[in-house]
Formats: sequence, structure tokens, C-alpha cells
Amino acid sequence: MSYWYTVLTFTGINVLLAYSVYASYMTGQVSLGQSAFFGIGAYTAATLTVLSGANLFVAVIAGGAAGTIASLFVGVPTLRLRGYYLTVATVAFAEAIRVVLHNFRFGKPREGAAGDTWQGPDGPVGFRHISYLNEHNIGTFEYMSIVWCVVLVVVVVFAILERSRLGRVLRIIEEDQIVAKSIGINVSFMKVGAFAFGGFLAGIGGGLYAHLMTFISGDDFKIYLSALVLAYVVIGGGQTMWGPLVGAVIFTLLPEVSRPVKEFRLELFGILMIAVMLFRPAGMISAANVRKWAVGRRLRALLDRSSPRVSSPMVREP
Repeated sequence: MSYWYTVLTFTGINVLLAYSVYASYMTGQVSLGQSAFFGIGAYTAATLTVLSGANLFVAVIAGGAAGTIASLFVGVPTLRLRGYYLTVATVAFAEAIRVVLHNFRFGKPREGAAGDTWQGPDGPVGFRHISYLNEHNIGTFEYMSIVWCVVLVVVVVFAILERSRLGRVLRIIEEDQIVAKSIGINVSFMKVGAFAFGGFLAGIGGGLYAHLMTFISGDDFKIYLSALVLAYVVIGGGQTMWGPLVGAVIFTLLPEVSRPVKEFRLELFGILMIAVMLFRPAGMISAANVRKWAVGRRLRALLDRSSPRVSSPMVREP
């Protein structure tokens, strides 16, 4: 069971990454820089627990804060860019951060250790000895539970956001920025705020990922990761908050459950992704679907309230 607990933990981390993309996607921004924020969060959180003995919760939050700062560093100068220009800027930033992390060396020698004596990021060798979970006897099931508790909090936050005035403002910006400006919305502030929130979620996910893996390197945070997470959102459905959740869960678990087909599982994975794009261009869950479900629930509730109550023949009226 520990294998599937680990798979489910990875699934939860991918859900966090999907929501980090979705946060800026709500304003019409397409970011491919999540791998950079993810990596920064991972290195920050791991450095705090390994070198400073920090608590896991504190370290992961610090990783989220580091991801936020990095996203502001990118978002503020590029907030005037739209469409593919912003995407290209985030790609360049992600690749630059990958190179920095790949060559970053910081730490101290391990006391009393023989052979492998370095403690902390060690350039191309990678960041080893991230052993917080082992040192504190946190098993795979417990860690999976921690990760999914974080996911639950994030899902609730987005559920509230979708029904709030702020969520409607973000959607207006996505539809037409000129109209949004004409009705008094500070478009630049909203776009940067959404982008920063996405960086925070990616940093949180990175901190959780580092402690699950116990070893990370700059090559873990390639641009391929950002593209894959964006696919989770687009294929799952970028017009509703349920899309990133469904996309990340299905397309993380699918390669695992299709292992019996061995070498054909990746081809099957690709075919299913193409099929969804062809037959469900709005995503697996579209805003229209959500509205239909909501209308259906309201209609059934209305019919239940309006239908006359029939007394049981076994019960006599007083």
C-alpha cells in the first residue's frame, strides 16, 4: 500500500501545481513558469529543514513565500505583456532558474559523516539528505494525509473565490481587459495578484515534493513540467475550478493504472489526451456543464418543494 500512498501524494502535489496555473489562467494569463516557482519552493523548504532544523509546516510556508517573491519578480515587469509574449517570458525565467538551481551550492559539511560529507544543495550533484520525514517518523500514509489536507484547503479557497465578487472580476479581466478597465477594475493589480498567488501554491507544492523525494536537483524542474501542468488545466477544463482537480487526478493516476499494458501506456496516455482535446475542446469539465448541474439541482429542489404531499393510506387524518 505504501506505493499507492506515494502515488496519491504525487497526485495531490500535481493538483496544487494545477491550481497554481489556474490562478493566473482565471485572468487570461498563460504561464509556463510554474516549474521555476516549484523548484524555488522545493530548495527553500529543504534548506530550512536540513540546515536550520525548521518545522516542516514553517519550511513549506517559507517555500510558498519564496515562490510568491519569485512570481512578483517576473509578474511586475511583464504585467503589460499579453498572450504569447507573457508565456515566452515565463519560459525564459523557468529555464534560467533551472540552470541556477542546477549549479547552486550552499551548505556545510556533515559532522561525523564519512564519504558523502556535504549537507545542503551541492550543484550538479543535487540536494541530498532531505530526511525530515524519516527523522520524525512520518510514514507514507501520514504524509499523504498532510498533502491532501493542504489540497482540501486550496479547493475550498477556490470554491469560495469562484462564487465571490473577486472571482467575477477575474473572469471579466479574462474576457476583455478594456471593458474591465472601463468599469474601474485595476487590471494590473489583479493580474499580478493572481500570478503571485499561483507562485505561492507552486512553492507550497515544491516544499512538499522535496520532502517526499528526499533528493532533488535542478533537472527536476525542467520546462516540460510546466507544460504538463498547463495541460492538466486545459484538458481538465480551465473555465471552472473543478477542471484542474479532475485533470491533475486523472492524468496523474492514468499512467499508473495502465501499467499492465507496459510499453504502450504512454502511447495510450497521449491518445486519450488528444481525444479529449478533439471531442471536448472546452475541457473535460466546462463551465456549461457546471451551470447545467447547478440548474438541474435547483430545478429538482423546486419540484420537490412544489409537489403535493400524499398522505400514506395507513395513516388516518385526525
